[in-house]
Amino acid sequence: MSATRRTLMLAFAAVGAISIGACGSAEKKDSSGAALTEKTISIPFVSDMSVPDPDVFYDVEGNAVTLSVYEGLVRYKPDTTEIVGDLAKSWEVSDDKKTYTFALQDGVTFHSGAPMTSKDVKASFERRKTLGQGSSYMLAGVKSMETPDDSTFVINLKEPQLPFMHYLASQWGPRVIGPEALVENAGDDQAQKYLSTHEDGTGPYELTEFDRGTQYTLTAYDGYWGAKPYYTTVNLKITPDVNTQQIQLKGGDLAMMLHAYPASDLKSAEDDPNLKVETPETAATLITYLNTNKAPFDDPKARAAVAGVIDREAIVSQAYGDTAKVAAGPYPPAMLADQPELPYGTGVPAGSEDIGKGKKILLSYAADEVATLGRVSQLLQSQLKEIGYDVVIKEVPHAQVYDWVEGAEKGPDIFLLTNNPDAAHPDTWAGINWGTKGGTNLLAYSDPKVDDMLATALSQDSEEQADEIYREIGQEVVDANAQLFIANVRDTIVYNAGIAGVTHTPLYPWVVDLDQLKPAE
Repeated sequence: MSATRRTLMLAFAAVGAISIGACGSAEKKDSSGAALTEKTISIPFVSDMSVPDPDVFYDVEGNAVTLSVYEGLVRYKPDTTEIVGDLAKSWEVSDDKKTYTFALQDGVTFHSGAPMTSKDVKASFERRKTLGQGSSYMLAGVKSMETPDDSTFVINLKEPQLPFMHYLASQWGPRVIGPEALVENAGDDQAQKYLSTHEDGTGPYELTEFDRGTQYTLTAYDGYWGAKPYYTTVNLKITPDVNTQQIQLKGGDLAMMLHAYPASDLKSAEDDPNLKVETPETAATLITYLNTNKAPFDDPKARAAVAGVIDREAIVSQAYGDTAKVAAGPYPPAMLADQPELPYGTGVPAGSEDIGKGKKILLSYAADEVATLGRVSQLLQSQLKEIGYDVVIKEVPHAQVYDWVEGAEKGPDIFLLTNNPDAAHPDTWAGINWGTKGGTNLLAYSDPKVDDMLATALSQDSEEQADEIYREIGQEVVDANAQLFIANVRDTIVYNAGIAGVTHTPLYPWVVDLDQLKPAE
């Protein structure tokens, strides 16, 4: 899902879960074999994250690391889109909506032991702006920052921005990084080399091991300012094979699977007394990207033919079962009311019945969703035969995907990805997906009219005015048929019945709050 925005797939040799028993005593296990009382749990990742640097990282696979190690000023409250304080205990917004003043939490220290002050917050925000990576757009509207005292941080915007607090609450929002990284190990690259394998955050866990292709280890931080986690060690195992994950989960070597559990196997998991299944709502949407930068889909008629023949109901029922619904509009459903309708599957336009005859096209999908998108690809391959296309399917790593944003002519003809917005505001979906320079506009769709409307929406005085423009933007995108919106997808979390404290936030997909996990009573 953007569901990863950028990841590297590396080979993995299955490794058993590490467990630590107190004082060397034997660990206790339930009937499934899962350790319940020791302070170590193991959770799989399908693929590597790119880097644990929060100003560079723009994936989904890996958010469990960055959200456990680093903290921002605010975040979303679990199970809601309500913005609550994190490193900021309170904040005020000026009447002109251009100045934000944050009162910082007391007693916060970095994992190096250094106390956090407002100067550290400012240095972290300045670094993000300077690096200019994918999520840096969230601070593009910042004019200046002030630190009147150690406990107060002030942001001055160039102009009012309706989504600004949502930017700060995003899972990819600005995080506060300590001086051990930004000063002592800054090097000549703003600490990018250091933070590619190290960290200096304020979160409940430290990253104590980063063994690419094998395992990352999180260790509870003794000096954490908030409530201490029950589990002192979390091993995040790189396990590309979903069948291996299922076997290890059922055998008790894994505590949970955060995603990728096959929909066809969920019924048996629900019937297993040693497992629990949750399928919470998210903002994730399966998108079929058509490459408008080269033939055949530089032709609007060719795109319209694909939209006419696509059978989304069949895709959802056969690939997702009850874990997704057919998309009702171009935005995630909870993001915007009264969305434009999606006129897909209405039949091939007259004169386009054989538009793909004799043409071989490449359909690619994201490697970290192989279990589901492999099946979706097969279904699309069959459906596109109706209009003559010979579809070749190829799985690709996300490290390759983001090259297409600047060079779409090298990309596939069709690409499948479960994407999700950066935050709960429409700008964090429309801007990144449909803006010419959007970070997840993966096959470089471009419409100057859409770009102009995005800028206009961002500067509106009220959410109501902005929403009306976002609806118009959505209609333009639907009419272009450059991105086809297939399904709204739930998260699928399958975990050991001996685990409690599983909390989920709709805008943080593939993540649970690791510091809230504990043994079930």
